[in-house]
Amino acid sequence: MRLWKISYTSIAALPEETANADALVICALAEQYNALHGITGVLTLHRGRFAQVLEGPETALRALMARIIADVRHHTVKMVADGPIFKRRYADWSMAFSDPKAFVSDQLDDVLEQTAAVTRALGTTWH
Repeated sequence: MRLWKISYTSIAALPEETANADALVICALAEQYNALHGITGVLTLHRGRFAQVLEGPETALRALMARIIADVRHHTVKMVADGPIFKRRYADWSMAFSDPKAFVSDQLDDVLEQTAAVTRALGTTWH
């Protein structure tokens, strides 16, 4: 089994006044599905835009993305990342809903950790 990460952004089609409550419902349903398929991840919603990071077996993520793209609760899905990973960042969450600021901070931490790992693997330093 190859461990994979997919992240994307999209525009919510949900009414703004119920969007956060609707996103929590989405997460609750996703928790059950994801747990059954070995998928972990995090979702956030900010100013009418979703951002989500998903991790798990590549085939399971591809099947889930087909469902996500077809979901009428959002549109204009744009892929941000789609590739193999060595370990899960969200191993404890089959699906979590995150505050946008915490989500962005966590994504930045992930990018910095990945950059450091690549630099160590290459045995190089930047000056």
